Amino acid sequence: MKHTTLITLIFLLAFSSRESYSQQLSGTIPSIDKFKTEPVSVGYSIKFHSDILNEDRIVMVSLPDDYSSTMKKYPVLYMPDGQWHFTHTTQAVGNLSGNGIIPKMIIVAVQTLENRSRDLAASKDPYGKLGGGANKFLSFLKKELIPFIEKNYRTYPYRIISGSSFGGIFTAHAFFDDPEYFDAYLAYSPSIWWENGYYIKSMEKLFSERNDLKTYFYINVANEGLGMGVNALAKVFADKAPKDFKWKFEEYPDEIHETTAYKATFNGMKFIFADWKPDKINFAVSGYIINPGDSLTLTLNTSRTTHYTLDGSMPTITSPVYSNPIIIKQPGTIKAFSLFGHGIPGNYDSLNIEYLQKFNAVKALPELAKGLIYSYYEGNWNMIPEFKNCIPVKTGILDKASFDFRNRDINFAVRCTGYIDINEDDAYNFYLSSDDGSKLLIDNTLIIDNDGLHGTIEKNKRLFLEKGKHQIELQFFQETGGFSLTLEYESSKIKRQIFPDKLFFHIDPTPSPAKRD
Repeated sequence: MKHTTLITLIFLLAFSSRESYSQQLSGTIPSIDKFKTEPVSVGYSIKFHSDILNEDRIVMVSLPDDYSSTMKKYPVLYMPDGQWHFTHTTQAVGNLSGNGIIPKMIIVAVQTLENRSRDLAASKDPYGKLGGGANKFLSFLKKELIPFIEKNYRTYPYRIISGSSFGGIFTAHAFFDDPEYFDAYLAYSPSIWWENGYYIKSMEKLFSERNDLKTYFYINVANEGLGMGVNALAKVFADKAPKDFKWKFEEYPDEIHETTAYKATFNGMKFIFADWKPDKINFAVSGYIINPGDSLTLTLNTSRTTHYTLDGSMPTITSPVYSNPIIIKQPGTIKAFSLFGHGIPGNYDSLNIEYLQKFNAVKALPELAKGLIYSYYEGNWNMIPEFKNCIPVKTGILDKASFDFRNRDINFAVRCTGYIDINEDDAYNFYLSSDDGSKLLIDNTLIIDNDGLHGTIEKNKRLFLEKGKHQIELQFFQETGGFSLTLEYESSKIKRQIFPDKLFFHIDPTPSPAKRD
């Protein structure tokens, strides 16, 4: 009894203490009504009237995040059952396209609601109460909705259709009806059991009649067992699909019928766009423009069909196609994009052509010695400090690219000064990469500003250097985390490489006795 009383007392004390603490906190936690709230949206809906269906339908549209800031055209993904699949589809597609794995696309979803069993199944059930409306619903898509989307939005001629469960058999029906109207078909846990193998027989018939199919088809099944019929359909694909037909079947034993669509959208999209690899266009420049009348040769290092413009405008599919090096006679901005898997454009890349700054070599220098003079500082900065206001912890000669002289790995800065030796008059491209911030000055002119708190970022600048010695100053600071600093250069005769230590010099304060006289 005493033990029970003691336990009860401890519980009451703990409860009282926690309640008192909660009361104290409640006085400091702000109420939600003090905040301005904004809705988070992934798209918008349209009430679309269909003459074919003789009714209104809610159509939901999601546009890529860069739709309003570019003139790009986008593939379109269409799907029924938008009431269930619109949000998670925009998330899956957005994640993949945002990371450059698939192209960005427009998503169009139609709400089916209570009409789904009527609209999405091609044949009626044995009792004649469900199904039979797929032809009409497909006609609505092809004759009304898709023309509307392609008229009012910037669409690229690549269409995808996806659906889950009954939406999956509707995807199959769209494939039977016109296997090349859509470029890719995704059926998630489709109800292949419907109407006693109707869809399996239809697929067998299509494959027997068409051996030239080149579209994509992705199917999957959850933990629903063989009764779903999807495994039997996959066997038809394995046994009878044409050689050039691209298809994939996946089983998700850890998913149920209702949860398979998100994972299948993610994997299905990766399958469809497996060969969509938007490599960056590399612009190679030979020559330079210093004065009016000069010209240079621009080469786009790409093996793909690439459209470009020279006036700074966004290129389109009707812009010139790059085939041979381009002669550039005046400053401007070149923009280009390449076509990747399925002929879908990748991202835009650009290059600014400017009049090059010309730097004359420093004349009448005293005797130089190898290496740069460094000054090492310690402090807490979020950008490169004003070195003139700082006292260095130590100074010395840096004869190789290294920070071995530092006392610690965080909160320090370095300033390196001296000269570089340029062996030939030419245009040189300098690349400065750092984590955190850095700056490159040549002949007391800021060439590259890569300052600020950031991970490893590279910036570059092209300039014309006269043969001989040029002043150089490298500035760098490190806050916390990892750190790095790399200086590279290239010219018409020098491949891109780390700037050689042997070309760094500083004024020797103690020249050799033989040269003092």
